[in-house]
Amino acid sequence: MKKIWIAVFGLFPLFSLAQVADEIYPIECREKCVLPQLPGSTSRIAYYQYPSMNKYDLKYLKIDITAETNNRYVIGSSLTRSVVRQSLDTFICELKSNMTVDSAFINGVKITNFIQSNDHVFVPIAPTLPVNATVEALFYYRGTTSSLGVFAGTSASTGLSYTATLSESYQAREWFPIKQLLNDKIDSAEIWVTTSAVNRVGANGLLMETVTLPNGKKQYRWKTRYPQNYYMPSFSVGNYQEYLNYAKPAAMAPDSILIQHYIADNASYLATNKPNLDKTPPFVEKMSELYGLYPFKNEKYGHAQASIGGGMEHQTMSTMASFGTGLIAHELGHQWFGDNVTCASWNDIWINEGFATYSEYLMTEKLPALSTTTPAAYMNSVHTSVMSVANGSVFVPNASLFDENRIFSSRLSYNKGAAIIHNLRFEIQNDNQFFQILQQFQNQYKNSFASATDFQNVAQAISGKNLSDFFTQWYYGEGYPTFNVDYSKQGDSLVLYVNQTVSAGTVTPFFKGLYEFTFQTATGDTTVLVNQQFNNQTFKFRSNRTPTGLVIDPNNWVINKTGSITTALPAPVDRSSEVVLSPNPGPGPYRLQYPARLFNSMEIYDANGRRICTQSITNAQTQSQIEALPSSGYYLIRLSGKGQMATKKLISLH
Repeated sequence: MKKIWIAVFGLFPLFSLAQVADEIYPIECREKCVLPQLPGSTSRIAYYQYPSMNKYDLKYLKIDITAETNNRYVIGSSLTRSVVRQSLDTFICELKSNMTVDSAFINGVKITNFIQSNDHVFVPIAPTLPVNATVEALFYYRGTTSSLGVFAGTSASTGLSYTATLSESYQAREWFPIKQLLNDKIDSAEIWVTTSAVNRVGANGLLMETVTLPNGKKQYRWKTRYPQNYYMPSFSVGNYQEYLNYAKPAAMAPDSILIQHYIADNASYLATNKPNLDKTPPFVEKMSELYGLYPFKNEKYGHAQASIGGGMEHQTMSTMASFGTGLIAHELGHQWFGDNVTCASWNDIWINEGFATYSEYLMTEKLPALSTTTPAAYMNSVHTSVMSVANGSVFVPNASLFDENRIFSSRLSYNKGAAIIHNLRFEIQNDNQFFQILQQFQNQYKNSFASATDFQNVAQAISGKNLSDFFTQWYYGEGYPTFNVDYSKQGDSLVLYVNQTVSAGTVTPFFKGLYEFTFQTATGDTTVLVNQQFNNQTFKFRSNRTPTGLVIDPNNWVINKTGSITTALPAPVDRSSEVVLSPNPGPGPYRLQYPARLFNSMEIYDANGRRICTQSITNAQTQSQIEALPSSGYYLIRLSGKGQMATKKLISLH
C-alpha cells in the first residue's frame, strides 16, 4: 500500500530526493513508514464505526469538487447510490467534523434535520426504506482537509506544485463522506475535479472529458467501472506534464494497456526518470504473466506525482513521490494484491503488503536486466530486517486494528509478509503450482476481498498439501529458528543431526517444514532436502563423498539464523530399544526407564507436533516420571544427549 520513507530524510533534503532516479529508500522503510511522523498525525486512531452502515451496500460514488495545488481546501459534492440490505431509517456515513456539510439530500429530497457529530453524518429517513430499495445520498460540503488524508506542497527542485489524496487506512473521511468498511466495495465511481487551467488532474479509471470553464478553470472528469474499496478513490492535482507509454501483455495481444504518467513539468526531471518509467510496461507484462492479466485492462495504469513520502497504489493510478524501480514494482503489484483482491480486514493486511513486496522480489528474479539488485541480495535484506527483532506475527491482532504503525509495520506486514510467501513457494516445491495458486486466488476473489484463510484454502486445494502447520508457524506464529547442526560421514552415508532453537519459543516452539542443507566436498557440493518434523532429528543420505563443510539454507528460502555447525562427531545413536515406557497404552502416570549417562533431556510432543513438556535428565538418572498428560491421544517422547537419542510413542488413555 503506502510506501513512505523516513529513514532517509535525515540524510538528504526532501526536494533533493525527488531528483534521484532510482532506489532512494531502504528496503526496511516503505509506504506507511513516515505517515505517523507527519505533523498532526497519530499512529493510533480513536475510531468508532457504526454497525448500521452495514445496512446498505455501496454501488456508485460520484465526487464533484474544486481543488487547487498547494492547498488542502476542497468544496463540492459527494453522491452515493446504494442498495438497502436491512430496513433503513437513518443513513450514516463518515466525514471528519472539521469539514462542513452545507446540505444533505436523500433520494432527491432535502433533509434539514441531519446531524454532523463524532466524525459521522446522520441523516434521518422517513418513511423507513425497505430491503432492496435504492438510497441516493447527496452531500454538499466544504472545508480545509487535514494533512492525514490530503498532501499539498511544492518542490523547489522540480517546480512541481501539487495536492493529492491518500486515504489508507481510515483517511477517506478526511476529504469526502464515505462508509469505511472493507467488506463493501464501490461498484463504479466518477471523480470530477475543477481546478486552474494550468493544472492537470489524475484519478481512477479513464479521463472521459476535460471541460473548459470560465475564469481560467478546467474540469477533469474521470470514470471507473471496476469495483474498488473505500480508500481507493483519489485525485492528484498538479502542474503536470503527461508522458505516455503502453504495455502489451501476451494474453491480450495485439491490444495494449495505456500507461499514463503525470509528472513534474520539468524536462531534466523527465529525462532522469524516464528509464525507470519505461520499466512500467514490461513490469505490467510480466506480472500479467505471473498473476493473470492486469485486472483493469479496459482502463489504464499510471502514476501521478506528489510528495507523499513514497507511493500509494490508488487503483489504476498510483500516487508516487518518486520513481525508483522497487517502488514502481511494489505499487504495480498492489493492482492485483490490494486493489483487485483487497484484504478482508486489517488483520490480513498481508494480502496487500506481503504480496506487493514479493512483487518487488519477483521483478528482480524474472527481469534481472531491469533490476538494481539481485534476488539473493534482496531476500537477504528482507530476512535481516525480519530478524532484527525476535518476535512479532504477520497477522495483525485485534488489539492493533487501529494502530497504523502496527498495520503497516515494514518488518512484519511487508518484509516478513514477503519472506513467508517465498518460503511457501519453497514448501510447495513446484513453481507451476505456486503461480497457479496466485492466479486462482486472483480469479476466485477478483473485484472482492479475501482473508489469509481464503488464500490458504486455495493453496491447499492446488498443491494438495496440508498447510496448517505452515500458517500456524509463519503467519500467526512469531519468531524464527536458529539451526545448530552436527554433520559427519558414516560408512556410505552423510549424516545430519539438526537442532533448532527459536526466538519466540512461548508462541512458536518449533518450525516444522522443508529445509535445505549443502554438504561441501572436495569433489563438489551436494544439496539435500529434509522435512524436519521434530527437534534433534537425524537424517542420512547415501553418498561416497567426504564432507569438508556445511551450509544451512544455501538459497535463503527460509527466515533463519545459523548457530553452531560441528563435525567429526558421530551421528546420534538410536538407543530406543533400551528404553522402557509403561503403561502404554494407559491412563498414567507413566514411567520411563533408560540406561544412565546416555541422555540429558526429555521432550514430549503432542499429535500436532507441539512441545508440551521438557525435563532435564541428570547424568546418573535412570528413570523419569510423567504424571499426567493434557488429554487422551497420541504423544511422542524424545530423549536426547550428545551422540545419543531415543523416541517412544505413547497412547494416553483418560
